[in-house]
Amino acid sequence: MEFREVAGRKIRLPSLDRDELAAGAPGLRGEFDLTRVAITGGNCAEVTGEGSIAESVLSNVDLSRSRLAPLELSNVHLVDTELSNATLPATTARRVHVEASRGIGVHLVFRQASDFLAEGCRFDYATIELERVKQAVVFQGCSFREAMFLGDLSTVAFVECDLEGAEFAVRRAADCDLRSSNLRAVRGLRTLTGAKISTEQAVAIAVSLATQTGLVVED
Repeated sequence: MEFREVAGRKIRLPSLDRDELAAGAPGLRGEFDLTRVAITGGNCAEVTGEGSIAESVLSNVDLSRSRLAPLELSNVHLVDTELSNATLPATTARRVHVEASRGIGVHLVFRQASDFLAEGCRFDYATIELERVKQAVVFQGCSFREAMFLGDLSTVAFVECDLEGAEFAVRRAADCDLRSSNLRAVRGLRTLTGAKISTEQAVAIAVSLATQTGLVVED
């Protein structure tokens, strides 16, 4: 069992030995149930499907413009996966590690996220909603330029992420950690009650925050 601690959150990572996984094909069309497989490569662009992936590794799989719903991920490692413009509106993720992947313009709704880590990923122009957060949820070194966030960001950590131009319209943000991320031109600051930012960030966003709360800032 492997754990990683990031920004004070202890994340339980997928426990997988690729040598013990069967080689599989990316059969994600229609109904699917993939368990203990290693899938490398494959074009699943524009597929429509529903099902579950468990105890598996997916590498270099193209899921762009796909629609997968509902989708359940459990003990899964996604590497160099293409999710750009995909629609994933009913996703459950437990012990999931997403690494060096792209979800530009993805529409992603987490019904539940638990022990979820995304690092080195691009989610520019994405719409991401978290309905329920359990355990640790961390985005590390990810880009969310012009992205939209909805739902519950309580306890979620954004570590060294680029959030420039992102918009927040969340219902809860208690203990959301934004302290090391770029918040330039962020919108919806009023919805981030209880989130953590640094003193330096507070100074940088002061004018924007004042404007968004209805104040008129004049020299």
